[in-house]
Amino acid sequence: MHNALPAAISNSEFFALYQPQISVADGRIVAAEALLRWQRPGVGIVQPSEFVRFAEENGLIDPIGTYILQMACREAAAWPDLRVAVNVSQKQFARPNLADFICEIARVAGLPLNRLEIEVTETAAFPDINHAIAELKTLRARGVLVSLDDLGSGGATMELMAQLPLDRVKIGRELVGKYAEAEGAARLRTLIAAAQKSGLGVTAEGIETQAERDFLSDLGSDQMQGFLFAQPMSAQELQALMGAR
Repeated sequence: MHNALPAAISNSEFFALYQPQISVADGRIVAAEALLRWQRPGVGIVQPSEFVRFAEENGLIDPIGTYILQMACREAAAWPDLRVAVNVSQKQFARPNLADFICEIARVAGLPLNRLEIEVTETAAFPDINHAIAELKTLRARGVLVSLDDLGSGGATMELMAQLPLDRVKIGRELVGKYAEAEGAARLRTLIAAAQKSGLGVTAEGIETQAERDFLSDLGSDQMQGFLFAQPMSAQELQALMGAR
């Protein structure tokens, strides 16, 4: 991994798949999350969970993140009126003038800023929370949406919801899968109620069954994504799906 990752960037071995996000109200596809993948020669497709740690140790997570952001913006620019959601890592937040950097990437790709959604992960311990807040405020002022990803996975959920300038929160699969357990259901109710009180949209990720869909919908989740609706797909497959719908 350590030896192969640097060459993977220069050889353009990374690519993105996109998983549609569905409006609960009418079933429309309203956005798609860009999911990083590595097509490693002689190995096949490698999931981020297998190589992100090595990329962080090698100092490569920032260039990889930049590469995928550029690709996602470029491919999404061809979609009809659809947002693309891209995760920005804690390491990327160390970059000065991050908001300017992200907006310039979108401009070069031809993607309107109101069709870009930047996801920040709850479990990322920002080294400088004030810097993160300032950059996210700048992004929102320019029309970029900001969402807090993997809600409920860390221990600072309520604090981050109160501190960060957000448009939306995303509930991760780990918590969604516990909806049938009393403790999990109570946690979901609490988090969604807090998000709604703050005026935030709620996306439930990893929806795999109709029962999960119904439960999260009843609690107030207005958008969903997961295998129940669609598998991750290429940009071309997503365009074809949009055309069919």
